[in-house]
Amino acid sequence: MSTRAPRPTDLVALVTFDEDVRENLAVTRERLAQGNDAPLPIAAAIAQWLHLGRRMWVNVSGRQIRGIATARDLGAKHAWEIDTLIEADDRLGPEVLGDLLRQAIVAAQEAEVTHLLLRTPEDSLAAEVAPRAGFAPVQSERLWTGRLAPTSTTTHGVREWTEEDSFAQFQVYCRSIPVSARQAMAMTVDEWTATRDRRWQDRGDGALLVESQGRVVGAARYARGTGQFTLVAEPEAHAATDALVAAIARRLGDAERHMALIAASGATEDAALRRAGLVCEPTAYALFCKRLLHPVREETYARAGIPLTGG
Repeated sequence: MSTRAPRPTDLVALVTFDEDVRENLAVTRERLAQGNDAPLPIAAAIAQWLHLGRRMWVNVSGRQIRGIATARDLGAKHAWEIDTLIEADDRLGPEVLGDLLRQAIVAAQEAEVTHLLLRTPEDSLAAEVAPRAGFAPVQSERLWTGRLAPTSTTTHGVREWTEEDSFAQFQVYCRSIPVSARQAMAMTVDEWTATRDRRWQDRGDGALLVESQGRVVGAARYARGTGQFTLVAEPEAHAATDALVAAIARRLGDAERHMALIAASGATEDAALRRAGLVCEPTAYALFCKRLLHPVREETYARAGIPLTGG
């Protein structure tokens, strides 16, 4: 059994693989909005061979494909997210998934990628295998769904996000996300920007900030078509967070369902969403990151000592 990049001759095996629908253990924000429909591996293969920004690896035994993984760019070309991770052998599941993840790491290193992300259900086999393959846990995430209740809450302090607000939003991230999570994924503005996923938004969707006492204390992004949004707020910024959620509700009013994937450590966000009428789903998700940056070592050279002898 081996893991490698797919070949055109694998198309026949991929078609056979398609007949056995297996769960995709890699969860992206788009998938959350689309439901639990398993992606077709044949579509992933074609996307790669047509150079649609996706990398793909297959785990094979003879002529049988036992697993598939794909990855795509995030906010920068040097940060990838695994968006397909499927194993088709219940007996060899851990071995297959481990091989796929390690092959993705090797490919990322060869492409000079700095971050490789994976989100998967906390109770999945992938969540058990990822740390053994070298991925560090970033944070636990919870999905809130329902309908944001109409409210008379003021949206005072809420405004549209602009490019000039990037550093202020990064500061909100730093003040609201535990340092252990930031160390695992993004400690600098550049890393934070590179690892952000915006593919779940369409043109015309946007982002909001909320200020309190002249300082940005909360941020959100939203997608009108799917009703999905993100939310991050500083601890204890309750009134400002309520105002931000009220502004989101007004922008997503036509969506059939509203949903937000929130860090489990976000008590302020949780309280605001609960007050707004959303319900926390039972499934929790684990976000992992494999950092591929190598620390730069400063080399110092000792002066060679030459003994002198005197007469």
